[in-house]
Amino acid sequence: MLFVNACGSFLLLVSLSTHVGSVTGSGLLAGAVLSAPWLPALLLAGPLNRLLARRAPERLVRVAEAASLLLTLSALAVPGGALATVATCLVVVRGFCETVTRSATSVVLRNSVAPGRLERANTVAEIGKLTGLSLGAALAGPAAAVLPLRGQIAVNAATLALSALLAWALPTSPAARSDAREDGPRTAAAGRLHVDDPALRRLFARFLLVAFWQGFHTVAVTVIPLSVLGGGTRLVGLFVAISSVAIFAGSLAALPAQRYLGRVPSAAWALLPIPPLLAALLAGRAAPTLALYALFLVLFELAYVHFNNRLLARASADELPSVVTLRATLMPSAVAVSILVLGALCDLAGAVATAFVVATVTCLVTAATGTAGHSWRRSVRRA
Repeated sequence: MLFVNACGSFLLLVSLSTHVGSVTGSGLLAGAVLSAPWLPALLLAGPLNRLLARRAPERLVRVAEAASLLLTLSALAVPGGALATVATCLVVVRGFCETVTRSATSVVLRNSVAPGRLERANTVAEIGKLTGLSLGAALAGPAAAVLPLRGQIAVNAATLALSALLAWALPTSPAARSDAREDGPRTAAAGRLHVDDPALRRLFARFLLVAFWQGFHTVAVTVIPLSVLGGGTRLVGLFVAISSVAIFAGSLAALPAQRYLGRVPSAAWALLPIPPLLAALLAGRAAPTLALYALFLVLFELAYVHFNNRLLARASADELPSVVTLRATLMPSAVAVSILVLGALCDLAGAVATAFVVATVTCLVTAATGTAGHSWRRSVRRA
């Protein structure tokens, strides 16, 4: 379901962003359209948390998918002159529904899958979502060549209809049924956005390192081939392509590596991506830089899977809605801040100096959260 949802939605999003950019000539507007679906999740974190705490997650997924489908179908009735504007507005509104789908699906997995299989299920879900995003982005260009914008909206509506049908097959978990019988005070407390477990907060800090790296990568994927390697647009294209393959390879590698990921201390996953990143910036030649930077991205993705699985496994039933909500809202906001700060730093000090800043911040955060992995291992032994 996540694969189908992400594929169709990202196909339309990339196509719409490209259309807006070509019509207006503004890269800023095109980028704003591409990031627009994140805005509702950032502004509506409180309502999202209350929904996840008080409603059955599988029902939330069904309602969210149905609402996304209705919004997309309504765009088909808009006259041609206003289609792009209305579709952009609907994409923004639909962003909240998509956030509900992704967040509630995590809760469904936590409630329905046996603890011994939970990490594998979460990893498969991430692979499905990432594959859908990658395929949707890849299909956006060919689709735009043969279909008008209205036709691409129709394709997205078809994929949403399929994902809505798949949402009806989601199980009603025993955990969800028992939670529905809990008393009022617990339900009210669950509706509050809170993470009280100190170890969980430290895991969140390390999880946000992934957003920090993502912000650097968004800037570096252009800056490194142009400024560090002195190449042109062809090298940028090669760098983008290899980076996409490396991230995808990292997500696929996480699935067979699940049995080993937990044996490596959490601090190691925070630090492992840094040496190849610095080596890539210092290599000075295209081939080793590309290879080392690809290794950085593979380890980056493995670290993401590790921290994501630790967060979802560590959270108690009361804190799980808050954890899922914060994950859905803090990650995009942290990426946005990282892009702005590290982009400005790249302009002022260069990519190599910025990479050393990334390494320094990573080491400081890892040192400041040094007891997270030990606390998690103690909780597992007690269980």
